[in-house]
Amino acid sequence: MLRHILENGGVIIYGIIFLSVIGFGVILERGFYFLKNERHSSTTLLNHLERYMLSGEKEKAIAVCDSFKNSSAKVIKEIISEYESCSIRGCNYEFLEEKARESALREMPKLEKNMWILGITSHVTPLIGLFGTVTGMIQAFMAISNQGTGDPTIVAKGISQALITTAAGLGVAIPSLIFYNFYTKKNEEILHNMEKNAVEFINFLRKQRCKNETKKVF
Repeated sequence: MLRHILENGGVIIYGIIFLSVIGFGVILERGFYFLKNERHSSTTLLNHLERYMLSGEKEKAIAVCDSFKNSSAKVIKEIISEYESCSIRGCNYEFLEEKARESALREMPKLEKNMWILGITSHVTPLIGLFGTVTGMIQAFMAISNQGTGDPTIVAKGISQALITTAAGLGVAIPSLIFYNFYTKKNEEILHNMEKNAVEFINFLRKQRCKNETKKVF
């Protein structure tokens, strides 16, 4: 089957195969990244952190962030580090929010790594397949104009190339587009969780500071 495709798909089929290999590599790489780094629950993370922050065990809270490894944990680790240093000179919570945004921006390139390649694969391979269709049909009509229609095998090669490149282009584009949309949605959810978790944790720190100051007054 593969030999037939390579022999009858023309030069264009090699371009489609090249893009399919690259696209499949990106699908595996992104899947491994998300499975390794983004599998932990942010709710569990916040529960652990709030417990340790209430008891004043900031080192353990930072260790929890290191063990979770997800993007939200990295952003919150930055907040804890800044909160510990700024609590001495008076904590500015707007500054903590800006540091959280800065940390989130540093995480975005990691989440979007190689996504452009997958986007190109999903959008370009159907066009390459269509180009193969057009060139195959041109080849078939040229054969007819030169040798007539007496022998159907004369046009078979051109038609075969047209069908093979069309099918190959769609066969690569469809799964590439599915995974591209899936990973894009995954990135949006991660970015949303980073922002939500950072705001929740900063609000927790603000409330905790207010409670401590109230206790000191009374």
